[in-house]
Amino acid sequence: MRRQRPATQTFLLDTNVFISALKEPRRQTDTLRLILKIIEEPGIGLVGNDLLAEEMIRYAELLGSETAALLLHALVAKMEIPRTQENFRRVCIRYIDTPDKADVLHAATCLQTNATLITNDHHFNRIRDQGIIRVWNTREAIRRLLRAPSRR
Repeated sequence: MRRQRPATQTFLLDTNVFISALKEPRRQTDTLRLILKIIEEPGIGLVGNDLLAEEMIRYAELLGSETAALLLHALVAKMEIPRTQENFRRVCIRYIDTPDKADVLHAATCLQTNATLITNDHHFNRIRDQGIIRVWNTREAIRRLLRAPSRR
């Protein structure tokens, strides 16, 4: 009898989660632990897009800490960056109430890859409420990923 491999959970981490984890790089916050779990856990996939990577690079440079540089490198190394198709963008633009094209691209990337968006940005409430993509705020992600019983 063959054992089924556990399904990979896939996430897109919005830049605000990255920034939150690095506000005080010497403190081990739950948000920092969440990012480390996502990086280290083989059963967790990470997706992104060019705009997300650019945003993270810009903030890592602004923060200027070694921790920011190390986390950025680890996140980008794990991140798959698919070419987001136009049809997914057209769906998402109807539900995003912001002129920020990065937000539309983040949502479209999640829709195309079936990833869960982790963000504290309220611009994604409508697309979440309509059931187009899954959106977790940081607190929910911490509860589900860090505080969940281990599957060993």
